[in-house]
Amino acid sequence: MAASNAKSLSMLRRGAGALVLLLLGAACVASLLPLTETDTWWVRYLDFIRVQLFIAIIILLVLWLLLVPPWRAGRTLGLGVLVFPALALGYHAYRLHPYAPGAAVQAVSMDACPEDARLRVLVANVKRDNELAEPFLALVKRSDPDVLVVLETDAWWDQKLSALRGRFGHVVQSIPQDNAYYGMHVFSRFELLGPEFLHLFGDVTPTLSSGLRLPGGGQVRLFALHPRPPQAWSQPTTSRDGHLMQIALDARESRVPSILAGDFNAAPWERSVRRAMRIGGLLDPRVGRGFIPTFEAGSTLKSWPLDQVLFQEGLGLMAFERLPDFGSDHYPVMAQLCLSQDAAASQSAPALEPDDLEEAAATLRAARRS
Repeated sequence: MAASNAKSLSMLRRGAGALVLLLLGAACVASLLPLTETDTWWVRYLDFIRVQLFIAIIILLVLWLLLVPPWRAGRTLGLGVLVFPALALGYHAYRLHPYAPGAAVQAVSMDACPEDARLRVLVANVKRDNELAEPFLALVKRSDPDVLVVLETDAWWDQKLSALRGRFGHVVQSIPQDNAYYGMHVFSRFELLGPEFLHLFGDVTPTLSSGLRLPGGGQVRLFALHPRPPQAWSQPTTSRDGHLMQIALDARESRVPSILAGDFNAAPWERSVRRAMRIGGLLDPRVGRGFIPTFEAGSTLKSWPLDQVLFQEGLGLMAFERLPDFGSDHYPVMAQLCLSQDAAASQSAPALEPDDLEEAAATLRAARRS
C-alpha cells in the first residue's frame, strides 16, 4: 500500500511538473514575442502585461524547481528550463527597470517656479458608458487644473461638462456623430492658439494640436491624443503607432516646448512609445518614479499605465500624480509643469537612435495604407 501511494504521489508530482513546465514555456514565449516586428494585435497586447508576465515566470519557475529539481530532470532539460526563463526575465527587466522605483529620474523635479510660468495638465478618460458625472466634476474642482483633457466624451458628456465652462475661458471639443468612443473635450484657462482637431490617416479618433499662451507670455504646444488600442481580431497597432510617430515628429518640429497628453493606449515601455520619445525629445515623469498604473481602475491583475503626460526639455516637472477613482475604468493623472529655460539645462531627453526616423517613416507608410 505504501509503495502504491508513493508511486501515485510520484506520478502526480511529475504531472504537476509537466503542467507547470508547459505554462512556464508559454509565459516565456509570450514574453519574447514582442521582439518581432509586427502590428498583430495579440502580439503587441503582450507588451501591456510585462509586469504580470515577470511575476508569473518567477512563480512558475519556483514551482517547477520544487516539483522537479534540475538534477532529477536531466542536464539538458534542467539547463533549458533555467536559461529560457532567465532570458525572458532579463528582457522584462531591460524594458521595465526605468519605471521601477529607485531608477534614475528622467524629468528632474523643480521646487520653485514663477506663478505665471506654471501649468497644471489633467488627463481623464471618463469612459463613455460611465454616467457618474458629479464625482468627476467634483474631482476637477478639487484638483483645479489649468488644462483639462477629457476623453471618450459624447453628447451626454458634452451636456454634463458644460458646468465646467465657467472655470475655463477656452473650450474646444470633437464629438463623434456615430457610436464611437473617441470624443474629446479640452478646457483651458489659458489662451488656445490656432486649435485644430486632426484626424490622422482618416481615422475617427481626434488629435488636438494647439498653441497655448501662459499668463507670463510664454508659449507651449499642446497635443492631446487618444489613439485606438490593439483589439481582438479587428484592430492591429498600425494606426496607434502611426499617431504616436506623427505627433512625435510634429513635436520635434515645434518652435516652442511641446506637451503630449492623453490616453495613449500604449504602455510607456513599448518600443513605439520609446521611439516616439526619442524622436520628439520627450521626457516621461514616470521614469524613476514608479509604474503608476491608470487602467483598469480598481483592478490589481489588469493594471498598466496608459494615461500619460510627456513633455520636452523646456518644461520642468513640479509634480506628477495619479488622482482618485471617479467611476471610470481609468484613473486620471495630473502633471504640474513649469516653462523654464533652467529646466532644459538640467535634464536630457533620450537621444535619437540611428534608425528611428527611418522606422517612423515606415510606420507612417503602413498607417496610411491601412
